[in-house]
Amino acid sequence: MASDLRAAVTGLMRDFSVEQTPAELARRSGFPAALPPGTRIYVTRIPGVPFARTVAAAARVRELGMTPVPHLSARAVEDVAAFERMLLELQREAGVEHLLLIAGSQRDPAGPFADTLQLLATGRFDGPPWRSLGFAAHPEGSPDIEASALARALAEKNAHAVATSLPHHLVTQFGFAGEPVVAWERQARAAGNRLPVRVGLAGLASVPTLLRYAATCGVGASTRALLRDGGRALRLTGAVAPGRIVAAVARAARDDAATRFAGFHFYPFGSLERTADWAAAIAAGAFTLGADGDDLVV
Repeated sequence: MASDLRAAVTGLMRDFSVEQTPAELARRSGFPAALPPGTRIYVTRIPGVPFARTVAAAARVRELGMTPVPHLSARAVEDVAAFERMLLELQREAGVEHLLLIAGSQRDPAGPFADTLQLLATGRFDGPPWRSLGFAAHPEGSPDIEASALARALAEKNAHAVATSLPHHLVTQFGFAGEPVVAWERQARAAGNRLPVRVGLAGLASVPTLLRYAATCGVGASTRALLRDGGRALRLTGAVAPGRIVAAVARAARDDAATRFAGFHFYPFGSLERTADWAAAIAAGAFTLGADGDDLVV
């Protein structure tokens, strides 16, 4: 069973993706060697930052040999003309073929779109030049959206994937424990979800940094796990690795072939090099299972 778990871990980690801000990408002359060419780099949409920086960042990702996946925030679109211009610029200036559609964190929409379903309703994402669409998912809930609305939206995204035959996937918010995301995936699947799930993982940052981002992003239910493991992590490495979450997700995928878990996505929080090294080691099988089998040690 241990060998089966190792195979599940390496299989899920093999195609990991990472997230970067436009500011981080503007400073980069290259990516860590641990990131394979073509790795998907999700480009965050920062409220108040001109969309031109997202386009420039996506173009930089492609120049450096990776695959850009920019965020497109519905609530940040000022009008239909701006929407069309944003799509054209992403395609023409950065060769973008993959997108992550999000509602956005700003409370009031800047224009006619309040959520991703309204973006899908335009028909502009029904096929080429788009090769895949991603959507955010919230295993621990969202501070901005009611649970019933999240469930309805997930059902409609599944329907859109079927109607268009365009690959869709979900990228979850990061958390600090495996149980909530495993339980959420099971519940979403029982409700009809068939979209692949890329599980969000916090990068190898310090405990104070992770707590700060957790408060900003509304992650609360699993923060106790971070506090539990944080002291040990600080003594050993100065950072917290998401080995326990990876092990829990891999075990669920090993034990139930119907799970929709398809990979992992990292939010590095300023620690891309260390995070990439850790993820690459896990993907290569260069780890041992903890004594109780619920952690990964590099």
